[in-house]
Amino acid sequence: MNIDQMSALVQQCAFDGYTFTVSEGHGGIYLQGVYLDADIVTKRPEAQYTRKWLLSPSMTRSEIVQTCFKLVMTSMEHRAREGFTYRGKRVFGPHFDVEALWQICADKRFDVRPTAGTA
Repeated sequence: MNIDQMSALVQQCAFDGYTFTVSEGHGGIYLQGVYLDADIVTKRPEAQYTRKWLLSPSMTRSEIVQTCFKLVMTSMEHRAREGFTYRGKRVFGPHFDVEALWQICADKRFDVRPTAGTA
């Protein structure tokens, strides 16, 4: 499937305020979504872009449509992680530095029951 066929297929997909685009760049063909929402920091409405999803010319129609759906599901999870707070902080936020998360693991900062198997 070529980029024009992919784009035509993607334009048949829709989700609540999202626009889907297919473009070439960095050696590949990519699917991306954009929607209008308040910025998590400034609270001002602005275009929010999803991550880019690599598409292969060998993908089937079903795989491309399913990738559009996965884009939406991942975006919804991202928005939930940004919006959920515990004691005023976004503890499950999607923008934490992987090295900081690694350090938490290295420090064995786990929250476990004192005895395995107890309620």
